[in-house]
Amino acid sequence: MKMRIPYGQGLMQLDINDNRSIEIVSPNSTPPDESSIASSLSHPRGLPELSAFLSKRNKILVVINDHTRPTPTATVLRALDLKGKEVTTIVASGTHRAPSERELETLLGGPVPPYGGRVIFHDPRDNSQLKSMGRTSRGTELQFNEHLFHAEGIIVVGSVEPHYFAGFTGGRKFLLPALAGYKSIEMNHSLALDESSSILKLEGNPVHEDFMEALEIFDRYEDIFSIQLVLNRDHQVSCSLSGHIVDSFNGAVERAKETYVASVESKADVVIAVATPPMDLDLYQAQKAIENVKLALKDQGVVILVSPCPDGIGIRTFYDLLAAGGDVMKKIKAGYRLGYHKAAKLVELERRAKLFAVTNLQPETLNAISIAPYKDIQSAFDAATKLKGDNSRVLVALDGCLTVPLPRN
Repeated sequence: MKMRIPYGQGLMQLDINDNRSIEIVSPNSTPPDESSIASSLSHPRGLPELSAFLSKRNKILVVINDHTRPTPTATVLRALDLKGKEVTTIVASGTHRAPSERELETLLGGPVPPYGGRVIFHDPRDNSQLKSMGRTSRGTELQFNEHLFHAEGIIVVGSVEPHYFAGFTGGRKFLLPALAGYKSIEMNHSLALDESSSILKLEGNPVHEDFMEALEIFDRYEDIFSIQLVLNRDHQVSCSLSGHIVDSFNGAVERAKETYVASVESKADVVIAVATPPMDLDLYQAQKAIENVKLALKDQGVVILVSPCPDGIGIRTFYDLLAAGGDVMKKIKAGYRLGYHKAAKLVELERRAKLFAVTNLQPETLNAISIAPYKDIQSAFDAATKLKGDNSRVLVALDGCLTVPLPRN
């Protein structure tokens, strides 16, 4: 069998013996339906239609995802009729870097949004941008971008996909972490160390429940019009759910389960996890592909991450902790810093599996954190076969940052 494995904007060839047991998974095939956006704006859940929502509101804040998410934001922005409104569009980037000029044009569909107005970027470290709102019951100090409080109406544009410790992306995440202060994000993400903070799980997930409590404390449900998308395997809109921030999110979660959860026959000895654009920008983001596939990995198996990582490591906190060596979990317990949860997840997996990676990162960079580097997918796969045998079971997740393979048995 000859396979073409996505790698950045290109492909790598992989030859696999025809006699091998192999399953290939990706998000379920659903037809694109951009018309669902306009339909959802006219028939929202729990709120009046968008035109009625806007009728008595002049100062509008449009909240959009940054360049690290597959959300086809420009498609939604073209559907918004905001004529005559005072509009500010904010890139809700959490702790990620600001998008480049080219990345921003992709997000907006041009140099400016189709409805005009100014564009700003959230900076979680700029305290002058932040307003405090107390604490959640889990102790998370809440600070949010001040533009949220000046707006009469907030339009949230997002997409819902599985998330390895928040359960799912989208919806309530526009506030915390996307428009929160750095300390708020750090305190919330420390909850990811809890074993109940896991993929596809919302009830009993402390990270998700902290998000929801933050939303309750913000307490402006009637002023938020949410547009939540579910995408197909080609990152096209397959459905749109709009209206109340919680109702639209919950509806999108159910559709996301249908799209992104792939049933597989059994666990595999070798799992190839492909991170596709834009989640392949750096190791910090691409690590999500590893987390998504681990439920389908046998103990003592091999995960091969495929991701070019043109931006390098990304946020370095998790990497520096791993590279320093010693008892990583003890260091985390001594004092959590943002990103340490990623180190904890990798340590947990490395205790029961081997990690290989096909990236553009320098070999010594990966070796320092116990990930074996390979120049191409064929050499990585051949090394995994040598470890696990010619009869080992293989699983290929062609969009590992979105697909969650779950064994039927």
